[in-house]
Amino acid sequence: MTAIGLDVGTGFVKCVSDTKKIKFPSLCAYRQHAIWENKKGKIEAVGDEAVKISEYPDAVVIRPVMLGRPVHEKGFEELVKKAVELVLQNNDAIGQECDLARFFMVVGLPYEARSHAKNIQKMVTRLFHPKRCDIVPQVLGTLIDVDLSSAIVTSIGQGTTEIVAFKDYSAIRGISIHHAVNDISSKLGTSKTAYLDNDIFTNPQVNPLVAMLADSILDDLNGMRQDLQHLPIVVSGGGIMIPGLKEALETRLLEDIILPEDPVMSNALGLFKLASQEC
Repeated sequence: MTAIGLDVGTGFVKCVSDTKKIKFPSLCAYRQHAIWENKKGKIEAVGDEAVKISEYPDAVVIRPVMLGRPVHEKGFEELVKKAVELVLQNNDAIGQECDLARFFMVVGLPYEARSHAKNIQKMVTRLFHPKRCDIVPQVLGTLIDVDLSSAIVTSIGQGTTEIVAFKDYSAIRGISIHHAVNDISSKLGTSKTAYLDNDIFTNPQVNPLVAMLADSILDDLNGMRQDLQHLPIVVSGGGIMIPGLKEALETRLLEDIILPEDPVMSNALGLFKLASQEC
């Protein structure tokens, strides 16, 4: 049976299977053909193709995930469909449509988005009829990815930062805060796709914004760990790749933090491992 780990974030969709590891922007877009184009009707796209369409002046760009939560049902469904199709593409373990029921998927959600779990589970079942689909806190993936069972995991994404304390793989305390990469990208770029331009994070204007983001995260992290000082701190997510943020966090914490080998994909990699254990 094939295992799939899926992390649909505000900025990117990350998905891992037995044979593939993929990432694409959490964007949908469409536009109408212009009068001098040979075709008629609407052009629709998801992910990287949506970014290309967004360059047209009449394009409509949709962000199906905001603050880590699904806000556009059809768009969110398209993101999930594309992710599953990409990781199962050319997979010998699933050669026929009737064999789709042979895969087991684990989907990660923000700590405070549990109310969406049942709807997403129903959607996945309706679309793919998998053998099983579990919904878990997304940062459980990072915990598993770094081979720990107890820790405070902080995942800095595009829309939210997740801070969750785990004891023996169980989430015992957590919070989703709205200070994340968007705190920086929204101030240095105006388009919906500004966060895709890595050059903005090397702009000298980033430095004070990085310090502000570190202070915001640390305030909630310190509140979380008052009686959990013994737990190691693991930090994942694309935000930790912003130059200077790791150092700013460690300076304020007065201790080293643990980084996964691939911070961006860490949630999805761990969710895949979890799915694999159940196969």
